[in-house]
Amino acid sequence: MNYDVSLLEIKLFLMTNQFGNFSEVARRQDMTPSSVSRKMAQLENKVGTKLLHRHTRAISLTEEGVVFVKHCSEIIRQYEQVTERIEQKADTPRGTVKISAPVAFGRLHIAPYIPELLNKYPLLKVEIHQTDSFVDPAQEGVDLLIRIGVLQDSSMRMKRLGVQQYVMAASPDYIKLHGMPEVPEQLEGHNCLVFKGTKGLQRWFIGKEDLLPFDVTGSLYSNNAETLVTSAVGGVGIVMFPTWLIGKALEMGKLVPIMADHRVSTSSETQTINALYLETDNLAPKVRVFIDFMTKKYGTPCYWDVI
Repeated sequence: MNYDVSLLEIKLFLMTNQFGNFSEVARRQDMTPSSVSRKMAQLENKVGTKLLHRHTRAISLTEEGVVFVKHCSEIIRQYEQVTERIEQKADTPRGTVKISAPVAFGRLHIAPYIPELLNKYPLLKVEIHQTDSFVDPAQEGVDLLIRIGVLQDSSMRMKRLGVQQYVMAASPDYIKLHGMPEVPEQLEGHNCLVFKGTKGLQRWFIGKEDLLPFDVTGSLYSNNAETLVTSAVGGVGIVMFPTWLIGKALEMGKLVPIMADHRVSTSSETQTINALYLETDNLAPKVRVFIDFMTKKYGTPCYWDVI
C-alpha cells in the first residue's frame, strides 16, 4: 500500500468532485488545469485504482471514487479540526483567514488596512474574495463574511461593525443648474441616478419620521454603485448611497447633501454592516484578530459617518 498520498491531492480530488471539472479547481487553487489533472493521475496511481471518469464536458466518480470521496471528506474534516485546535491552543493568529466581502466596501474599507494587519500578525495570511453575490460559507470554506443590509435570521454568529447610514446628494454644479429639492415630491422633476440590481430598480425611502417609498427615475441606471457616484460627481444627477461609499466625496465638497433634515434609505428597515461566521465553541484566533482589528479601525460611530 502506498502511504505517500498528500493532503493537497485529497483536497484537489474533493474539489474535482464538487465542481465537476479541472478548470474550476485550477482557478480556485491558482494552478493550471493540466497540473490538477496530473495530480489526480498521481493519486489514482498511488491508490491503485481509477477514481474519476474523464468526460469531454464533465468529470464524474467511478464506483471506487464514490467510496474514496466519503472517507477523504472525513480525513480533511479531522485535519482541519486538529489544526484549528492547535491554533486555538497556541492562541496565536496564524494560517489563512478566508473572507468574503462586498466589492466596493472591500476595496474602500478592507483592502487599505490589510498591509497593517499582515505586518502586525506575520504568521497570518488573508484570502479575500470580493463579491456581491450570496456565498455559502460552509460550501466555499469561508471563515468570515462581511455583509451589509437588513439583518436576516441566520444560524451564523454575528459581530456588528456599524449601522449603514444613507445620504441623498448631488454635485454643486447640478444644484446650481437645477435647484435644491427640499421635499420628496420635488424629486419628480429631477434626474435621479438609481441602482438597478437583480431585483430591479432600487426604491428610495424618505421621511422625517416614518420612511415612505418614493419611485424615482432618471437618465442613468446601473448595477455598479461607483459608476453612479462618478456620474453624480460629474453633475449628471442625484444619488442616494451609504456614507461609507460617498463620504469622501461629501467631505471634499464634490457632492452636497440634499434634504438633510429628512431620513433617507433604500429600505424602511434598519441596515447594518456585519461580520458573520459559522457557529463555533472557540473562534479561531486568525478570525478573531481580523474582526477586532477592523472593529477598532472603523470606530464608533464608523469613521465614514464623521463628516
